Amino acid sequence: MHITTKELSYAATTQAFTRNFRHLLPVPRFLVRGPFLHGQPKPKDTKPKDRIKFWNIVPGDYVRLRGDTKSTVHEVHKVNKLSNRVLLKREINKPGYMPGLTSGTSISVPYSQCQLLVGRYEYPPEGESAQSQVKPVFASRITMSKPYWYPKGGYYIWRRYAVNTTPRLPNYSDKTHISIRIPWPKQTAISETKPTPYDTTADAVNEVTYTPPALPSTLLHPAPRIPTEHEYITSLTKPEKVSLPPSAPVEVHLVKELSNPHSRAKKQARWQAFQARQKALLEEFIRAEYANLDGRTRAEARAEATWKWKNRLEEERKAELKRRWRNRGAEARQVRTAKRKARKAAKRDAKLRNLVLADAPNQVVPPSSKAPAAT
Repeated sequence: MHITTKELSYAATTQAFTRNFRHLLPVPRFLVRGPFLHGQPKPKDTKPKDRIKFWNIVPGDYVRLRGDTKSTVHEVHKVNKLSNRVLLKREINKPGYMPGLTSGTSISVPYSQCQLLVGRYEYPPEGESAQSQVKPVFASRITMSKPYWYPKGGYYIWRRYAVNTTPRLPNYSDKTHISIRIPWPKQTAISETKPTPYDTTADAVNEVTYTPPALPSTLLHPAPRIPTEHEYITSLTKPEKVSLPPSAPVEVHLVKELSNPHSRAKKQARWQAFQARQKALLEEFIRAEYANLDGRTRAEARAEATWKWKNRLEEERKAELKRRWRNRGAEARQVRTAKRKARKAAKRDAKLRNLVLADAPNQVVPPSSKAPAAT
């Protein structure tokens, strides 16, 4: 078995539970090599033998990075079990931090670089200070209990303990030291939001707006007839001619308009009807030619019928193209263009007829335009 494309694309998850061990399966190389589109992230993975089976750092935990002298605490946003990477939110000690608020950018760090936050403990005062200090304590070594399957939730459960901490606990002793249990992060309950004017209320969703017609109790009685589309439209414009119950559903009468005409089944049905009509038309021409041979053989009559059939199909095709051309407004557009050109030509001729030139030395009247001499 291998990792699928969907599992590789959604490897970074916010789920805290381990439901299966599919993240231990190998990733096909063609999914990692590409090619990839422009802007598409390139997936990364580690070798299956280097992957972690049971994750003790899950989304919702608080960690710090090893080697960070400031002990900056981060909240875990997502985990990527295929690449052993942990995605962190922004620092929780920054001003304006709110739990559960995701940051625009996440920090991706290796799993081995994270130290889990055990808690905050009070330490005695140091140096000249008289006040005690509250410091965060991180686990430098973690152990776990034996996992077991929880069938009701559909995931594995185990306990995690901090064997060693950084810094040491205030009352630490080699003889009395015990492992500290680290609780799992609590899942935030989804609060019920009040509907806004743009939302559909539960009463509107549960309202019964369609009541199917009553069917006969036995097969001996026919089912009630559904009014046709023409009858429904007539009942709206002329209720005195056709009267329908006001509670009749509109969907039943307007099923042709409300359904998708471009579905695969309907396009296939139209194509099959078109092919059947062409075949029936050819058989009709052949029967007509066979009925009146006039000294021709049946093969010649069939060839002439096929020729007439092809001419008929070509005429119908041209007529259909002209109908589509007319329906999409091309004919009306051609008429408007011709009228506009005629108006422009008429205006140009009127300007030329009404043109009057002033007398000037450089103007010569052509001889052909001179009036003939009187006799």
